[in-house]
Amino acid sequence: MKKRCIEFVKVFLALVLVLSMIIPSCPTRVKAAGSVLSDYFSKGLDKVKPANPVIDANDASYIYATIKQDDLMLKLIRDYDQSLQNLDYDVAEYCDFDLKYDLTALDIGYQFDISVDGSAWQYNKSFDDCYSMDRYSGGFTYLEGAGTSCTDNNVTLTVMEAGAADSGILKKTVKNGEFDLKNHVYKIRVRYALMYMDLKTEEWVNYFSDWSDETSFGKTTNQTLEIPDEFPVPDMSAPRRELNEDGVWGSYVSAMFDISKDITDLETALTVGAGLFQPLMIVCEAAVDDPTEKKFEDVSLANAVWMSVDRRGIGLNGHDYTEAKTRILLRTKIVCEQLDKSSKYDYAVDQVKNLKVKTTKTTSLKLTWSKVAGAESYEIYDANNKLVATSKTNSVTIKKLKAGTGYDFKVRAVVDKVFVGLFSDVLKAPTKPKKVGISSLKSNAADTVLVNYKKVAGTGYELQFATDKKFKNNLVKAKVEDIKTVSYTEKLSKATGKTCYVRVRAYITYGGKTVYGAWGKVKSIKVK
Repeated sequence: MKKRCIEFVKVFLALVLVLSMIIPSCPTRVKAAGSVLSDYFSKGLDKVKPANPVIDANDASYIYATIKQDDLMLKLIRDYDQSLQNLDYDVAEYCDFDLKYDLTALDIGYQFDISVDGSAWQYNKSFDDCYSMDRYSGGFTYLEGAGTSCTDNNVTLTVMEAGAADSGILKKTVKNGEFDLKNHVYKIRVRYALMYMDLKTEEWVNYFSDWSDETSFGKTTNQTLEIPDEFPVPDMSAPRRELNEDGVWGSYVSAMFDISKDITDLETALTVGAGLFQPLMIVCEAAVDDPTEKKFEDVSLANAVWMSVDRRGIGLNGHDYTEAKTRILLRTKIVCEQLDKSSKYDYAVDQVKNLKVKTTKTTSLKLTWSKVAGAESYEIYDANNKLVATSKTNSVTIKKLKAGTGYDFKVRAVVDKVFVGLFSDVLKAPTKPKKVGISSLKSNAADTVLVNYKKVAGTGYELQFATDKKFKNNLVKAKVEDIKTVSYTEKLSKATGKTCYVRVRAYITYGGKTVYGAWGKVKSIKVK
């Protein structure tokens, strides 16, 4: 029965091919076929190169490969999947995506090509005829689907199946129903196969990407594995949220992170070399931010998500994330329970570094800091964990401050209006004191001058006495270390009978830094 169906399909396809040669091609089809590729692959699908497959050979009967989706292909998968979800089967037979491009039955898959013990790659032109081949040809896996799901950032597919390798290139490497990984070298490469049926002609259309770089496993794997002291941390430096259909973010927040080659190589080495099943697990933890509390404890949070290395997405859904002003901290780590080791934590947004004061004035402070990669904005908080300012650059001017007063500030980076990084170290910064006015000068006793001045905010005062207005002939520079003391007496024997010029300024010492205010108005007196 199966053979009759196959023969019928071949006859039907041959008939369609003959008719397509007689009947001119529909212009809409030509346009549609080109628009799918041009809309999603402007440089051509043949320029796309899938990521190297990461092999899981823990189970020698079934060899799996994990492949990270190409970003362009992932967008196509998500758009098509979204169109299917919006489909109203009671109203229309085809989804919006089908109608836009005059196609249906869109399928995206991986084709595997294999070499064993240095033999030639198995590829031939028959690979390009997707729907006329069996899943296995010559003993190796031919085609596996890439899936059409919004969460399919990576796919795990069967590369080789010992039970199906009853002939061809893989047969000689199978013993007792398992692949002999210790004595044979396998090389795998993959490419995308984009397939759909044209609505106008009912013909299958196939397009292919470039082949990935090869991945070797088997005999070449290091069997005497050195376990590292510390595992690499997933790159979570650019988290992004997902918007709802109204373009507003609601209770669902998603974040993406990338698995580095160091991690995937380590996963492969541990799996094959040490015989561990899923040796590395990613722990993603999220906390609703409250600047007054410690965000993470040493134990995992209730909303921690455990994932295998082949996944790189996290979704958070709960009442804690429904407020528009909510800020969320994310962190990840790699855990290997079998080896009792884990990586250090890695926050989704880097911590702000090098926070300092660039300009100090009486009622304002200009702060600067090092830029954080991927940051869209920065939040500036005071000592009471109150948000006092935001900035889209790595500097901000805090205004309407009190003169001669010490302030504490800390800054953190924000990504996508939701995700935040760790705060910078606290910066203790004083503003300049106001000018100090002299209320009176007296010289009642011999060689002495009594200075009375007005009180301002700060730590203390500095007074200067000279015999000239520009204070080049300086007599005395004195310091009053009590801001409440508003008078000072100085003996000036060298200025007896001369005119003495006096000026006062305030200073503040805060956080180990001393800032002086401007000198007040100069006044003079003749010393007795």
